[in-house]
Amino acid sequence: MKKYKLVTFDIFDTLLHRRIRAPVDIFEAVRLAVMQNKIALLNHNTLMSFTHDRMRAESEARQHLEKIIEAEGEVSFSEIYDRYEDMTGCEPELRNLLESKELELEKAFLFASDTGLKVFDEMKGMAEQVAFISDMYLPSDWLSTILEEKGFRGASKLPIFVSAEYRKSKWRGTLYQEVAQALGVTPSAAWLHVGDNIHSDISQASNQSISTRFADWAKVDNRRIPTTATHTEYLVRSILDFIDLPQARHFLPSDGYSSIGYRLFGPLIFGFMMWVMARTKEAKLNKLVFIARDGQLPHQLFETLKTQYGLSQVSTSYVYFSRSVGLQFGLKEWDVDQLLTVLGSGRIHRSIESCLAMLGYDANLMPPLLERFGFKIGDIVSKNRRSVAHLLFTTIFDHTLRTNRSQREKFKRYFDTHFSPDEKIGLVDIGWNGNIQRYLISTLDSRYSKDQFLGLYLGLHSPAHYNRERGFNMEGWVSNYGQVLHVQEYLNSGGVELLEFALTADHGTVIGFKDDDLGNISPVLEEPFPEEISYREKAMKVQMGIRQFVKDHKYLLDYYSPGILSCTAWSAPFERLVTSPTPDEIHLLAGLSHSDIAGNTASRLVLAARQDNRTRKSKRLMAIAREQAFWKACFDRLNYS
Repeated sequence: MKKYKLVTFDIFDTLLHRRIRAPVDIFEAVRLAVMQNKIALLNHNTLMSFTHDRMRAESEARQHLEKIIEAEGEVSFSEIYDRYEDMTGCEPELRNLLESKELELEKAFLFASDTGLKVFDEMKGMAEQVAFISDMYLPSDWLSTILEEKGFRGASKLPIFVSAEYRKSKWRGTLYQEVAQALGVTPSAAWLHVGDNIHSDISQASNQSISTRFADWAKVDNRRIPTTATHTEYLVRSILDFIDLPQARHFLPSDGYSSIGYRLFGPLIFGFMMWVMARTKEAKLNKLVFIARDGQLPHQLFETLKTQYGLSQVSTSYVYFSRSVGLQFGLKEWDVDQLLTVLGSGRIHRSIESCLAMLGYDANLMPPLLERFGFKIGDIVSKNRRSVAHLLFTTIFDHTLRTNRSQREKFKRYFDTHFSPDEKIGLVDIGWNGNIQRYLISTLDSRYSKDQFLGLYLGLHSPAHYNRERGFNMEGWVSNYGQVLHVQEYLNSGGVELLEFALTADHGTVIGFKDDDLGNISPVLEEPFPEEISYREKAMKVQMGIRQFVKDHKYLLDYYSPGILSCTAWSAPFERLVTSPTPDEIHLLAGLSHSDIAGNTASRLVLAARQDNRTRKSKRLMAIAREQAFWKACFDRLNYS
């Protein structure tokens, strides 16, 4: 014998959820999608106010129903658009497009509640009858189909009662009476209703002696947030805000690092990939070359996304390159700025042999030269010895340039497999100052020109002007030459190091190339240090979360162009991480180590650390410690909170 004669389910926010902050935000999604259609050219002003007008049309249609025909005011989808058409004077073609797009996007944003699905399956075995009740304007046949498609097996064959079709509602309690009459059930404890609205699903059902179960597994606030943000930014923020709601929990990975990858890095990288695709099409690039190591994940993601946007003709490759390789291959003239890069300006001063190794020299083979300038193996190039080291490097510059030329000629075939002088090529990397692009292009022979390359970077700092002024074409997404000051500031206060962690490849830094007896050329990779092994393992977990976020959101490409989706609002969760980390985030990330100087992974420091009591009692020592910390906000939380 079944426990219940009838179990009824509310639909929205009980069985089905939307992947946006509030249901009303679907109207902004519709507006943005339709704005891409040619019809928008003749209806721009009408569409600009669509979100407001669509909400108003629904409200006025209800009022009209209540006053004119004295019904409860539950209106249908078509009646809402009748009122919208009267209000705006839009042509039938535009109305039809808006209606179809709203249904299309409702379907796209809807997903089955994991808890709701479990309860539905459980109740089917405990009830003689199962039905759906919804205060909704959408048609019942559409809702039945959606429920079936989203995983509620048998839903399309079950009774469904929609307020707009019966002119009665759960809100006023009258729809329950309609259900009782239609299904031949008397309201009693043998009828269980499951829903999320305290008034319409719980109070009104209880008032009629119906048993209830409160669907507390979702949080919904159906109010549009007042904002000065652009329309695209508003939709992106709605999608991001959804991730923090309880109904989003089954999308999130259980592992801590993977969860951070999904919630905080995933949106940033998704937005970056949208921008890369948009710029690839706009700039008519034939090929994208992703630069190791930070370009590995973007390369893999681009390959999974490009066909969906119609970029299958764009070829890609992954080139092994690094600052160290650039200084051994890409020097064609002696440049004091490049020299200062070798000497470094990190938090820890480098040894003379480390500086020489960046240019491919073995200091152990150069004792007479070292002695001539007062150095020996193991000596540190401190600030007061940097000018002497500068003289030493200037002495060997001619040999350095010859060595670079020899390396270029010896390993030319490797670069010829990745580049063609007849193609317009995009270089994709994490970015910052554009030096890698300069080194890489200088590594290529005279058949290539700077103009055929476009650097596409997640961010470019203001010092990148140096390379742009020398004719290198490059653009940044979240930061473009430091034009937005606060973005450059948070990137330089821990954002860079966190991003380089999240995007690190599953292989070591390339430090050179080698060829075998058969003429095959392969990269020489630096052996990982113990600290870096752990660092890399954690990064791979973060990347699992990033991949999952991209997979879960690539459906947006079916409705919006990458140009629309490339809004920098995707970076908001990452910015919050850098500037205001939570205790859990600090626990997982503060102890990560990062190379002190670009191109030298042997010298590593933690991103931020709690200082000992002696240091914390001294303002001077604390100021020094904070200056040396990569992640400033994390340092402050660890030491001042």
